[in-house]
Amino acid sequence: MAVPGSAPLPRCTPATMAGSLRRRLGSVRFLVTASGIAFILVVNALIGYGLLQSRREAIVAGERATRDLARMLEAQALRTAFATDQLLSDLSFVLDTHAEAASRGSPAMHDYLKRRLAAFPELAGLAVIGADGRVLHHSAATPPPLSPLTDRAYFARQREPGSGLFIGALIDSRVVPDTQVIPFSRRRSGPEGDFRGVVVAMANPARLAATLESQGIDRKGGMFLALDDGTVLLERPQGRPGIGSLSGWPAAQAMLDASAGQRRRDGLAEGLTARGVAPGPAGAHGGNHGGIDSLISVRRVPGYPFVVVTTLPVAAVLADWRRDSAAWTAIAIVMTLAIALLTAFVVRQHMRREEDRARLARVSRRIRGILDSMLDAVVTFDTGGRIITFNRAAETMFGVAEREMVGQPIEALIPGARDSGAESDLTARRRDGHAVPVAFTVSDLRLGGWGQGSGQESGPEEPRVFVGVIRDMTRRKQQEAELVASKTQAELANRAKSEFLANMSHELRTPLNAIIGFAEVLDSGYFGAANERQKSCISDIHESGRHLLDIVNAVLDMSKLEAGQFDLAEEAIEAHEAVAQCLMMVRDRAASGGIAIDNEVAAAVATLWVDRRAFKQVVLNLLSNAVKFTPAGGRVTITAGREADGGFRLAVADTGIGIPADFMPHLFQPFRQAENAANRRYEGTGLGLSISKNFIDLHGGSLTCDSRPGEGTCMTVRLPAERVLDQPIAAAAAGIGKPPGGPSV
Repeated sequence: MAVPGSAPLPRCTPATMAGSLRRRLGSVRFLVTASGIAFILVVNALIGYGLLQSRREAIVAGERATRDLARMLEAQALRTAFATDQLLSDLSFVLDTHAEAASRGSPAMHDYLKRRLAAFPELAGLAVIGADGRVLHHSAATPPPLSPLTDRAYFARQREPGSGLFIGALIDSRVVPDTQVIPFSRRRSGPEGDFRGVVVAMANPARLAATLESQGIDRKGGMFLALDDGTVLLERPQGRPGIGSLSGWPAAQAMLDASAGQRRRDGLAEGLTARGVAPGPAGAHGGNHGGIDSLISVRRVPGYPFVVVTTLPVAAVLADWRRDSAAWTAIAIVMTLAIALLTAFVVRQHMRREEDRARLARVSRRIRGILDSMLDAVVTFDTGGRIITFNRAAETMFGVAEREMVGQPIEALIPGARDSGAESDLTARRRDGHAVPVAFTVSDLRLGGWGQGSGQESGPEEPRVFVGVIRDMTRRKQQEAELVASKTQAELANRAKSEFLANMSHELRTPLNAIIGFAEVLDSGYFGAANERQKSCISDIHESGRHLLDIVNAVLDMSKLEAGQFDLAEEAIEAHEAVAQCLMMVRDRAASGGIAIDNEVAAAVATLWVDRRAFKQVVLNLLSNAVKFTPAGGRVTITAGREADGGFRLAVADTGIGIPADFMPHLFQPFRQAENAANRRYEGTGLGLSISKNFIDLHGGSLTCDSRPGEGTCMTVRLPAERVLDQPIAAAAAGIGKPPGGPSV
């Protein structure tokens, strides 16, 4: 019912309500509000996700850094243990061969230990302990201390046969006061396996931590070097109470148990990294008792009883992340307030622009990070040779900042760079004017297309960029020059030695001939009769002179061969006659040693065009060696014959001791013998086979060896067909087939 005098109320119908809703949805205010809220939610969600992702990446990077540090310390411990083990093995060998090794307090052994210690800075001392537990030699004390060391674990453990390298816990040094050392020991055994004592190397823990301290982990985390049983040998940083053993550290002990299980299962000793509680400033363990939430990495050193544990506090890992989180939170608040005041259109455009800009910045940072992380200098330039980018390694190499080089020609750094090929060795010029040899590699990069080799042509509007990789070759060039200089110097020194000995032939032989001649005169009784004792002395003088003259002749022959001054005096000889003459020289020695000699070289087997003295020297050396190295009851057989190609072959076979397989590569080297010990069973200079090989080489032939230890040896001489005078065609072709002026044979 209408009220008199009042206006009628509007009717609320569904049509009017829908129109009102459409007007609200289409209004700028609603669009701005809706778009702003939606954008704020999206931005804040992205920032939150990014922060979570950044935190996860920071933790991963911290784990990687902890593993890398553990791996570095593992490598250092492995190198130190291996080098110390080798040092102890070498010292054991010296003690077995040194004449004064058994003399307690020997000055020579003391000096030797001091020299070895000076070359190994990680060690604090070297000691040799006898079977009774008393020190025989020591690098730091002379005379050695008298107190017995039988109570030391490194001595007691080595009494058992088959003990290898022993590494013990920290002990107080009895030689250097107020010093703790890590003992390394090896057992010394006699020929029958009897216990002769131990050799000990004392490692200095402070020097083992040199690499660790150089990494500056004192400001971030810590490390522990321990034995397999958990005994801690080294702890860093210093200045806090040590934990003594890893068994009191639950997190580390759990990882050690897991690592041991993995090694038993997989046969490996890989490192493990996990999050746990590390010792705090007071050396305690546990959440509220001084422990620090840390990343912990454990590695076992393969082959040695070492365990490396490194820690990195989680707070230090996340420090940068927390700072970035605060900054991103402030940005989110500012963006929320700003978006609420902008229109829908401005908000949308701004959002797109910011997203594009953020994406471009990430890509740019990624590319720039890759370039700056490269060890080689990388420069990009356009078709005009103008520099576009200049990475950090290039700044270091050329001594100039990137902002100064962008837009400059590439020839300012490397003259001739644009004219070089894909890979070239050029000379670069630093900012200070110094020339640097470099390896310059250029590749073509087409921006905006698939590039060359993709099977699709790039458009003409796409810019063309060249990427140049520059590597400093200074060190390599220096090493090559030093190697060439060292080789030249060694060759000159060796040639000078050989020429000197070759030219000293007269001066060396003349006194020996005089000694031998006067001995023969005295033995003949020319100056009066000599008694039996005098005759014995004269005979010894004569035999010693002859022996020394043989050695001098061998050395001089070797020197002439090395200096290239040995001239062949070639003539025609009968092979069987030369062999018979050589056999006469060794028959008495063979008979006295109970050795049978079979001569199967038939008469007129071959007439050879050779140097008579050199050929006989070769045959005599082979026969002498065969007799020398054949025990009583053995047999030496010499054979000769013609080869299928017309050449000549002579073989000397014995049933002697043979030659070890590992010595065969050194068989024909001068002054080398299979037995090099001071108490070797067989005498000789080690020159016979080397001289024989050179003589045969001068004749164009070969000298080979076939030997089996314990069964015997067969030495074979082969001469080419042109050295056999009953081959007229081959001999005439070589120009040596017959003696000068003589008839054909």
